[in-house]
Amino acid sequence: MKTYLFIHEAEADDKELILKVEPLYCTDRNGNVLTVNDKDYTPTKGDLLYFLPGVNIPRVKLKDLSLQHGIKTVRDINQATHVFAGKNTRDKITSSKWYYTMETKGLRDILADPELVMDDYYKDNLNQALEFYTEDIVILHYHTANQLRNSELPSVKKYISSTISRSSNIFYSVDDEHVDLFPTICNLDIFHESKLLKHINGDDAATIDETMFLQISDMFNSSDSDNHILAMEIMANCNYIDSLLYIEMLFEKYAYKMTQCHTKNHVNFKSLLSFLGKNKSYMGTDVDEVMKSLIDKGVLDIEKVNVIMKYYGEEIADRGGNDYFQVKTITLNEDTSKLLNTNYVHELIPDFIPEGSFEIPELHGNLIELNSEEDLCSDSAQEEELTDEDIEDAFTRIERNELKSELIALEESTGNPGTETNNNKIKEEDGDGFEWF
Repeated sequence: MKTYLFIHEAEADDKELILKVEPLYCTDRNGNVLTVNDKDYTPTKGDLLYFLPGVNIPRVKLKDLSLQHGIKTVRDINQATHVFAGKNTRDKITSSKWYYTMETKGLRDILADPELVMDDYYKDNLNQALEFYTEDIVILHYHTANQLRNSELPSVKKYISSTISRSSNIFYSVDDEHVDLFPTICNLDIFHESKLLKHINGDDAATIDETMFLQISDMFNSSDSDNHILAMEIMANCNYIDSLLYIEMLFEKYAYKMTQCHTKNHVNFKSLLSFLGKNKSYMGTDVDEVMKSLIDKGVLDIEKVNVIMKYYGEEIADRGGNDYFQVKTITLNEDTSKLLNTNYVHELIPDFIPEGSFEIPELHGNLIELNSEEDLCSDSAQEEELTDEDIEDAFTRIERNELKSELIALEESTGNPGTETNNNKIKEEDGDGFEWF
């Protein structure tokens, strides 16, 4: 959300130019009305919560949460320690309107033109408004843009054709009753309502596991609409985080039946929709959205991937993969495998190597040759070549080397330059006639 200069009135006849401006809080379709952080929230004693319009929090459950954790809600945003916004907040505090834009430079050029005829009152107002204005554009109504385009004033005609947009764009502007909020909330750290909603059902809330998922599925498959109501109530009152996978799978299977049930308008179920970022008019969910929800909420793990494979593996394979899954290998069907008597596998994607691990190098050559009788590194080959005489000679060499090392060490520790010990050589002859010093 930015503060733009809004030209809300213009008179541009052949004698004089009149422009009236005011600030306008708005953003285009690509901008954010509010900057909502992705921080987690944990209820803590003494917290003061403020809810912006459009937040769906069941008041009864909020009361229980307040008693449990010692938190309170306030009506004055300046007293709050935490401010929450919801997915419906934008629609509650803004209105979408179509505006034309004009380059700020073009407006400055018009004001600086020596031929401009404008009352000093309006000129001073414009100059003051532009003094600290940093946006590249100003906003105009359709009629204001036409007044400037059709002006016969030379100081306007020479600049206006290239500075006003040819088509309008949608902007979200803050409604008058909420304008006073914006100087405050633009400087606040705003939390998303989903960060509070995951605590709203309490620690004792039920968790939907696979068994309960199958039971709830039976309720939706029933022709009795009361069973649908009960199923949606169970979903709305469960532990959102621990049940997330199976909640999303229920939406994937039974979204249409949920949209046909009036329970979708109940505050508890609307809170669940807010937590999941879904719309009550369209709750359709696919496998990609199930995965995205698990990732966004930080609960994706291998166990949940296995569950998804159990229920959607064949569907994913039939489609050749999706945004989060890829088909890794292709194999022959059973009849063809029997015909060729082989288990054929063609790899489409190489193995992923997890961080911190290493790839085992491929062994080249004939493994049969490596294990043949000619392999000199084999245990049997070494056993055949070693004889009693070889072993005796080895011990003799070890003893001789150890004795030599001891004598050299003794000479270095006791001998000094100029002494007899240092000048005399030690001579010894072993049993085989070899002499060494």
